[in-house]
Amino acid sequence: MITEKMPRLLLIAGTGRDCGKTSFACDVIRRFKDIVPLIAVKISPHRHPLLQGGPVITDDEDPYIAEETSLSTGKDSSRMLAAGAHRSYFIMASDERLLTAFDNVVSLGGKDSFYICESGGLRRYIKPGLFIFIKHVEETLGKPDNDRLKDMADAAFTFGGYKHDFDPGRIMIEDNCWKIKKLS
Repeated sequence: MITEKMPRLLLIAGTGRDCGKTSFACDVIRRFKDIVPLIAVKISPHRHPLLQGGPVITDDEDPYIAEETSLSTGKDSSRMLAAGAHRSYFIMASDERLLTAFDNVVSLGGKDSFYICESGGLRRYIKPGLFIFIKHVEETLGKPDNDRLKDMADAAFTFGGYKHDFDPGRIMIEDNCWKIKKLS
């Protein structure tokens, strides 16, 4: 059930770990870091061991929200900050708490910022300006949730371990909204 539209959100989902989501996000961040204020968000539905990289905003079991301030933890949120995001956040939240947790981050980052977020689950609640789905070249879809997300995507492409088969240079901002340049 989509509860809101957010044209300044570029949402990225994928088939799982190591399918290139963060690499793609970092490519886009590097392109736009000097053009618009960018807030990066990494959302995980699973508990992870925590590498302290910045102040904890919400230390509940569900959700957990921290701002990333370190450029060197190796976490996805740290990589996005190192790529040039103005601020970066890490969220761990169940599906039931996901929208509330993301809304908390948006209240910190502001409605005038542009957002790049890694999360498949968030697409159930928000219609982003642009939704990208990435599949690792060695993976098959087959999982109902992945099939559904791919069908909802504005662009779906594969990642071969080092390179995407989609040019991130096609991503643009127009009329305060993330969009894809049409191929001529």
